Amino acid sequence: MVLLITVFCLMALSLTGISAAADAKSPANQVIYSYEGNITEKDIIPVDLLSLIGAPAYFFAEAVKFKAPKADWKVNAVQLYGWDGFNGSDQSIPKERIIAIEIRDKNLKLLYKFADSQLPYSNYARNATLMYPLTIPIPKIPVSDDFYVCFYDRGAIAVASERLNETSKNSFIYVEDGNQLLPAALPTRENASTPINWIMAINGD
Repeated sequence: MVLLITVFCLMALSLTGISAAADAKSPANQVIYSYEGNITEKDIIPVDLLSLIGAPAYFFAEAVKFKAPKADWKVNAVQLYGWDGFNGSDQSIPKERIIAIEIRDKNLKLLYKFADSQLPYSNYARNATLMYPLTIPIPKIPVSDDFYVCFYDRGAIAVASERLNETSKNSFIYVEDGNQLLPAALPTRENASTPINWIMAINGD
């Protein structure tokens, strides 16, 4: 685990800057996005941490920092764009795996955790053969100020991400061991990486 964390820290060296803000534009908004602009115009790539990192990624999550539009705003659903490998053939029907979602406050204190089979939320369940918006309802969880949504894909769903020119201030890889955040990035060559932004949205009231 220490070695993997060291590798990710090396990947993050010299990456500075900002990305699209994951903020609401007004307190009346009921949806907050991790990205700006038209998603159809973005350079989108699917990423699952299990394939990228290996077995330790069972305890790693795609994490996005959001800002609540008002005090005690209540998150009631998490939506991400993802793909479970289903291409319409019987051979590509996904095996059942367990995914998880966590809501954490600005200090990474756990507020809520959900775990379930990925199948009810997957592309296969909707007969979608490409990346598709997957919505997971949760009980109303009150949040204030900054907070984090962490999604553990565990190889079941590859999460859509957009390539960036600068390190995202809102997208991270959350490491359960040590309760820490690493920059979201894809390795491109030795000691080099490309920063990415997870494509995610949350609903609330």
